[in-house]
Amino acid sequence: MLLIYYSRYSTESMKAYKIMKFLLLTFSVAIFISACGQSNYELANASYEAGDYERAFKEFSFLANDGDIKAQYFLGVMYEKGQYIEQNFQHASKWYMKSAKKGYPNAQVRLAQLYIQGAGVERDYWMAMKWSRRAAVQGNEEAEASIGYMFHDGIGVNQDYVEAVKWYRKAAEKGWAKAQHDLGVMYQNGRGVEKNYFQAITWYRKASDQGFLASQINLISMYHEGLGVPENNILAIEWFQSLAEKGHIMAQYRLAEMYYQGIGGVDKDYIEAYAWFGIVAARGFKPAEKPRDQIENQLNKIKIDKARVLAREYWTKYVNIANSQ
Repeated sequence: MLLIYYSRYSTESMKAYKIMKFLLLTFSVAIFISACGQSNYELANASYEAGDYERAFKEFSFLANDGDIKAQYFLGVMYEKGQYIEQNFQHASKWYMKSAKKGYPNAQVRLAQLYIQGAGVERDYWMAMKWSRRAAVQGNEEAEASIGYMFHDGIGVNQDYVEAVKWYRKAAEKGWAKAQHDLGVMYQNGRGVEKNYFQAITWYRKASDQGFLASQINLISMYHEGLGVPENNILAIEWFQSLAEKGHIMAQYRLAEMYYQGIGGVDKDYIEAYAWFGIVAARGFKPAEKPRDQIENQLNKIKIDKARVLAREYWTKYVNIANSQ
């Protein structure tokens, strides 16, 4: 009897052990697969950022076919831009649609743009607005800016500058440079808002500091025309100096011009002009390169060395500090 009881107990124990082992193995495999999926996405994204589009495409394809919404979005991007594979807007729209339907805002924005352009899909402004709004509801600033653009130009909706300003502002306040520029244009021209040069300059300046060229051009044009700038020379100099020291690139450029040309109530000072032109050129604003080089050709070695030391000092004080804030 004891032997029979022991055999029955052993059999039941073995069954329980096998079940527990199976459950543990299943759980482990699930964790492993999940970890691999995450690491595969990171690998794909890292490859994409590094410009290794072949590897990125292969990894994204594997993940996208498995339902990963970010990978589906990136496949759409690669087809749209022709990265590694031949440009194909239809394939791009297909992958954007898969991701967009699952709620990924970046894909919704790109899909909306394809509907506006009629690229890979039939041009449909209603669909463009539909997908833009779905992304905007999630707080996507590019979508908000896109809706503003559609209201501004009357694309698929009645032209409405007030509504355009509302959407531009939403995106601009989140730091979207294009929307900041467009909002500046609205203030400069009095569209949808009362004309206000100070506000125009404020928004142009924000976009300019992100390297948005159109805002840089508009801003320096306003500076040259004295729009939104203190009329009193002394106040204007102090105003530009204050903005330049806060790291605003176009104020730095205008201050350099003033020292270079001896205008606005300041004396010509090539060393100061070189220092300001130098840091603006180093920040990527190409028009600053020519006057910087012209000054360098006019100064002797002692003065140019002094100007370079001053430029390095200004870079540390007025660029690095501004970037760290």
